[in-house]
Amino acid sequence: MTCDHPPELSIIVPVLNEAAHLPSLFATLAAQQGLCFELVLCDGGSEDGTPQRAARLARQAPFPAEVVSASRGRGRQMNAGAAVAQADTLLFLHADSTFVAADALARGLSALRARQAAVGCHEAAGRFALRFCRSNGAPSPAYFFYEAKARLARPECIRGDQGFMLPRPFFRSLGGFDERMPFLEDLHFVAAAAQRCDWLLLPAEVGTSARRFEAEGLWERQVLNAIIVNCLVAGWTEFFTALPGLYRLDADTGRLSLHPLLAGIRALLARRPGGWRRAFWRTTGRHVAANAWQPFFWLDTRRAFFRGQGPGEVEPRWLGLYERRLKRFFGTLPAAMAAAGLVRLWFRLMLAGRPRNAPTGTRQTG
Repeated sequence: MTCDHPPELSIIVPVLNEAAHLPSLFATLAAQQGLCFELVLCDGGSEDGTPQRAARLARQAPFPAEVVSASRGRGRQMNAGAAVAQADTLLFLHADSTFVAADALARGLSALRARQAAVGCHEAAGRFALRFCRSNGAPSPAYFFYEAKARLARPECIRGDQGFMLPRPFFRSLGGFDERMPFLEDLHFVAAAAQRCDWLLLPAEVGTSARRFEAEGLWERQVLNAIIVNCLVAGWTEFFTALPGLYRLDADTGRLSLHPLLAGIRALLARRPGGWRRAFWRTTGRHVAANAWQPFFWLDTRRAFFRGQGPGEVEPRWLGLYERRLKRFFGTLPAAMAAAGLVRLWFRLMLAGRPRNAPTGTRQTG
C-alpha cells in the first residue's frame, strides 16, 4: 500500500541469487494493507542479477524499497539491513515468503505491540504460523506435522522461515545476528531472545517454499537438518567446515544422498581422539533423548490431520502424556545412553546398507 507516513515496520530480507523469487515477494508485500512499511533487501553477492531486478521492482513498488550490499552470510546481511532500517519495529523475512491474508503484517504488528504493552518493555519477539507452499497440493501428514510443530511454544521449533518480528531496541540489546557462521543464525538468535522473553505466535500465516524439500526429499532433508542441529549442540565446528564437501545430490533423481554425508561424518569422527568421540556420543544421546516428545506430538498431528483439522488445531493428548509422565525419565542418564546407542546403531545400519536413493552417481552441490 502507498503511504506518506514514516514506516512503522522495516522488512529486512537477505538475498543471494534470488532473482526468480523477487516478483513474488514484491507482489505479496504490495497486497498488504493497514500499515506503512519499507523493504530492505540485503544482497550477499548475487550472480544472477538479483540487485538489478530488485532495483527495477523497487521503482515500481507502492512502498519504499532499497537494496544494500553486504558480505555473504545471512547473519551479516540481516545485520547490515537492520543498520539502515528506518522503523522502530523490524521484521526479518525470507525471499520466498508469501502472505495470503492482506492484513497479515498489520495483525502481526498489532499483536507484537500488545505484547510489549503487557510486559511493559521492549523485550518482545514474535513469529508467524508456518505454511508450506508445495507444488503438489495433495494433503500430506508429514508437512502437516512440521507446520503444527512450528506453532508450538518451544524455542527449538522456531526457524527463520517463520519471520522474526521484534522492536529495534530489543534487537540491538541482543547484539543482532551471529555472524560467525554462514547459516544457523536463526537458531542462535531464537535461543538468545528466548532467554529474555517468550516467543509470540503472531495471528497470521506466512507461506514458505517447499522447493528444497520437494527436490531433495523431505525425509533426507530433515535427517540432514537434525544432524546439523545435533552437531551445533555438540559444538563440533569441524563438521560445518567439512559440510559443503559432504553435501551430495543424486545424479539421477536430484535427491539428497545421505550415504556420502554419513561416510564423511564417520571419517571425521575417526580422526578425533577417543575421549572426544565418547563425549560427542554422550551429547548426542542427551540431545536425542530431549527430543523424545516429537513422536508423541506426531501421533497428535496424525489424529488432527485425518480428522480434517488445521495445523493450529492439534489437541496435544499424546504430548501431554509425555509431559506428565515421561519427560523426567528422558532427562536421565540411562535414557541418554539408550538414545546414543540407538543413534549409533542407526548410523551403522545406514552405512552398511545400500544408499536410500540407489544412485548410479552423485554430484556435489555448493
